[in-house]
Formats: sequence, structure tokens, C-alpha cells
Amino acid sequence: MTHRGRWHRRLDAVCSDPGLLRLVLHPVVDVAAARVAGYEVLSRFPSAVPTEEWFRAARALGRDADLDRVVLTGALSRLDLLPSGTFLTVNASPTSLADPRVMDVLLAQDLTGVVLELTEHADCDPRDLTGPLTLLRARGALVALDDVGTGHSGLLRMAVVRPEILKIDLQLVRGLHQDLVKRSLVQFLGECAGRLDAWIIAEGVETADELDVLRGMGVPLVQGFLLARPGDDFVPLAPEAARLLATGEPPAPAPARHAGDLARRTKTARTVPGAVQAVHEEGVPVVVVDAEDVPRVLVLPAQRAGERPRVEAVETTLAPETPVRQVAARALARPGPVRFDPLVCTDPAGRFIGVVGFEDLVLDLAAVPAGAGHRLPWRTGA
Repeated sequence: MTHRGRWHRRLDAVCSDPGLLRLVLHPVVDVAAARVAGYEVLSRFPSAVPTEEWFRAARALGRDADLDRVVLTGALSRLDLLPSGTFLTVNASPTSLADPRVMDVLLAQDLTGVVLELTEHADCDPRDLTGPLTLLRARGALVALDDVGTGHSGLLRMAVVRPEILKIDLQLVRGLHQDLVKRSLVQFLGECAGRLDAWIIAEGVETADELDVLRGMGVPLVQGFLLARPGDDFVPLAPEAARLLATGEPPAPAPARHAGDLARRTKTARTVPGAVQAVHEEGVPVVVVDAEDVPRVLVLPAQRAGERPRVEAVETTLAPETPVRQVAARALARPGPVRFDPLVCTDPAGRFIGVVGFEDLVLDLAAVPAGAGHRLPWRTGA
């Protein structure tokens, strides 16, 4: 029998007798609450061949939908046993969602508390997922992208799919406490998640050092052998894992931000006509300063085509140590016509430092660490 024939025979056996398939549950841990937040359903097959090889063979033979349908049927049958306040993650290939039989399995019940994790083993046009995912979300499902940071989970897929959860690939997590680039990438992905109003899960956490770094970065959910291994039942977090979380270093609070952190040096001029000309040419605010570099006038680009740049006297300035929240309050206290204009920042001698844009204030006040500040939707009362 050929290699392909052997795999067809193995897949036929599992598809005709789902009892040959063993499903295990791998906890996802809420590090702040030191509790299990959810469980990912993983497949174990009746052979020594690794699980990844089964799914790889199914894709190569065009039978990934057959295998996904069997796994999803078994996984969703456990939904009634799911502990209160937790979620159940089930995996599916993006291409399987085009198969009506797979969609029938998924749409046959209420999917509240279910996270559909799109696996990263198959490439497809993310726009093809819009219709199926709309139907699944209407039934209560959340959508996760698996192995973000590797494979096909690029920024375009994030933008189109708009996942509720991003799962950071274990290759980025492994050893990140010793790798500045990996830490920077995880932070970037956390910022992407914040823009998407999504949550992130760090996979493959195996050492206390990795866990401490992730906690310090504000990553809310982790998964890995350090805290819990896959098992047959829905089990709570083991006492030793809870103690590890309780004794770890808590995330350090973000340092307070000040006007000087947001100030951007913009072009200056000595005369108003010179500033107006510069605004015409470059389309950015220009500050008119005197011989001592003290700001006197702010010239702003016209808001509409054909209008002249707007010239406003600099009547108040900011000290660089002014907290960002106070800067925002001062900006909003200004009269309506100038409320959203940039604010001018000066040093103790009154010399020009830069301008603080209103949009920069909004973005800074809205910024949170990766995953922090979000309420998990599977929590009771959320």
C-alpha cells in the first residue's frame, strides 16, 4: 500500500469510528486571578504518529474538513460540562469553514463560551472567512488566530478577521526573557491586540522567567506546561501553580507620563509671514519664536482647501513635567475654536521645547499594556 493509501485508511478509520479519537483539555490560565480561564481541546490519535502529522496528511489529501468535523463534533459535545466562567477553545482550519458539513456541526448549537481558533497551517484569502465567521459570531462564538507572529497570521489577516483573541506563537515566547527582539515583538502584538480590542494568550510558557516577563508586559492569559498540562477532565488550577502565580513579581505599574514625553519639536520661524509660508509649503504647525526662543505665535494649517493658515497667539504654555491628564484637562478647558489645537511646551526659562498634539493626548490616555484593562467576556457578569 502506498503512503497516501495508508493515510487514507487511517483517516477513514477515525472518521467512521470517532471513538478512536481521544480529546484532551489544556487549561488557559488567567495570571492575574490565578485561575483557569478556559480550556483548549487537543486531539490524540490511535498511533505513535504525532498529532501534527495527522493534520498535515489530511491537508495534503484534501481531507482536513473530514478530520475537523470529527474533532469539532467531539469537542462541542463537552460544552455542557464546561465549568462556569470559563471558555472552550476548538480548532479548525480556515479552509474547513468552506465545507457545509463543518459549518453544520458548528451552527447546530449555541456557541456562547466557545472560542473558534483558526489554525495556522493553511493559507487562504482572509476575505473568504468573512461570511462564515459572521454566522459563527451570531451564534455567540469568539474568534482566535493561532500562532500569531509566524506562518500566515499577518497584519492583513488580523485586519480582515478582527479576532477577539490573538495567540502568540510559542517560538516567540520561548526564551523571550533573554531576547530583546522577541520581547519587542510580543509588545507590538499586544499593542495590535489593544487596537483590535482583542485579548492575547501566550502559548508554550515553560519557565518562571518567561512567565515573569509576560506578566510584567501585561499579558493576561498564558498556556504552557509550567502551569498546567493537558488532561482528560475540566480541572481547576493546581495549588502549586496558584502558589507560583501568587509569589511571582507583580507587574510594575506604568510610569506616569508628562507633557515632555509627548512634545514634538516642530518647525519654528522668526516672523508670522515666514511661518505662514512654511505652513503653506510643509502643511505642519509652525511656531513663531522671538530672539530668546520664546514662543509667541502658533500658525496652523488651514482645515479646508482655499483657506489661509490660522494664526493664534500663544497665551499659555505647558511645563514638561505637567502630567498628561492635566494637559488633557487644560486643553478641554480652552474655548471651542481652539480646543483641539496643539499645546506649546516650554522649559523653565520659557524657551520652546515642542508642541503636544491633541490626538497624541487621546492616544496616550487610551494606551494600555498588552491585554490589560480588558474584561474577559467569558467571566460571569461580563
